[in-house]
Amino acid sequence: MTIKQRRRRKPAAGAVTLQRRLECGAVVALGAVLSRAPIGVSSALMGAVFGALMPLTGRHRRVLRHLAFALPDRTAHEHRAIARAMWHNLGRVAAEAFQIERLIADPSRVTLPEDFDRYVSLAAEGCIAATAHYGNWEVAGVLPRLVGLPFAGVYQRLHNPFVEKYLKARRAPAYPAGLFAKGPQLGHTLVTLARGGAGVGLVSDLRERRGVTVQFFGKPAFATPLPAMLARVSGRPLIAGVLLRTGGVSFRVLMQEIEIPRTNDRAADIQTATQRLHDAFEGWIRAHPEQWMWTHRKWDGFDGRR
Repeated sequence: MTIKQRRRRKPAAGAVTLQRRLECGAVVALGAVLSRAPIGVSSALMGAVFGALMPLTGRHRRVLRHLAFALPDRTAHEHRAIARAMWHNLGRVAAEAFQIERLIADPSRVTLPEDFDRYVSLAAEGCIAATAHYGNWEVAGVLPRLVGLPFAGVYQRLHNPFVEKYLKARRAPAYPAGLFAKGPQLGHTLVTLARGGAGVGLVSDLRERRGVTVQFFGKPAFATPLPAMLARVSGRPLIAGVLLRTGGVSFRVLMQEIEIPRTNDRAADIQTATQRLHDAFEGWIRAHPEQWMWTHRKWDGFDGRR
């Protein structure tokens, strides 16, 4: 066996399990500290930590590339300021993830739009709610709880099953209709829930190479068609929304109904609705670019670098 072959050998299963348990232990310990501190203190602390450390990493360089690619009208100085503010916001999101129950119990931290009642009426018999990695997307579960709407959420499985189990248990209270991992049967499950009167929440701004191509910041990008498909198939409305951080641990809800075409060409209808959804996201991101997670490889395959 050559040296190169030995280097390619995968670590033993026991070593991987031990590593994952240690990682989970660290997350649990951090969660114990952050969840016991006043929410404003833990949020500000993690914001400061992320704001100081993350600009030293390779991901910061990726963020700056993405900002230059999507916002060429901004200066390099503005790009750096947006990136630093973004890391600060993500640190706050990380801390607030351990305080979801407190956030749900304190709706005064969320300012609703003046026409919120209209959206409540739209969602009364079920809806598809699409959000982005903007402000604090974890707090979105507060809204349906305010009006008694049963709500289901979707999440991406983590590589570490122990961390996934721990974090899912913390997030589950925000989704009384269930919290589901992405998988082959997910579409059918979510359509059934929506037709049964539940709200279905999806974070919908990630790159999906097997999805559809949209124009995002004037550039082609891959997007998931799932929100539009669910709304088109279930007959329920598609509502886009984000929680804009207005300072500290306070937020303002921004919402927009996304019109779903219903022609004889279902694929074209889904494509059009997915583009409209991303147009809504882009408008909110342009207004407050520091609140979006620019680490995503949203333009991967189109930006000429990767």
